[in-house]
Amino acid sequence: MGKKSSQRVSPFLSATYAAVAFLLEVGLLFAAALAAIAFIPWPTIPAILVVVIPLLILWSIFFSPKAVIKLRLRMRLLLIHIIYLIGAYVLWLSVDHSFYDQSQIWAIAMLSLTGISAILVIATGGYVVPHDRTKRPPKDLPNRARTGAPKGRRAAR
Repeated sequence: MGKKSSQRVSPFLSATYAAVAFLLEVGLLFAAALAAIAFIPWPTIPAILVVVIPLLILWSIFFSPKAVIKLRLRMRLLLIHIIYLIGAYVLWLSVDHSFYDQSQIWAIAMLSLTGISAILVIATGGYVVPHDRTKRPPKDLPNRARTGAPKGRRAAR
């Protein structure tokens, strides 16, 4: 039951963060779909698709744990939490615009989950977030350094 050498937080905290992150990602898609229904004057399905598909593409390229373009962990976490806050605000606006006032609980829930996620990240130093933490090998030296030219003190003489 002990921690692995690479694991710095308890499995419970990691699982809690994973569940909260999943709920926030689904909530973000839900907020985007409701905003599309509320503010785009098209039929429902095309309005949702025109908003949700680009959001999914951006999320998979930049913010997913297996993203194509890797951002630094701090930058990724900051941007993700800002996006969650924007999603909660958009959800609040779209519910306020087109639906019943009792539905505001969804925006409050998303805002609360964003706070829980931020607290988990700050309290664990970011170790609850799945991220590639392996040290990268140094970049290749330029061609000049590969030649047989002397290096270090001998080069100064």
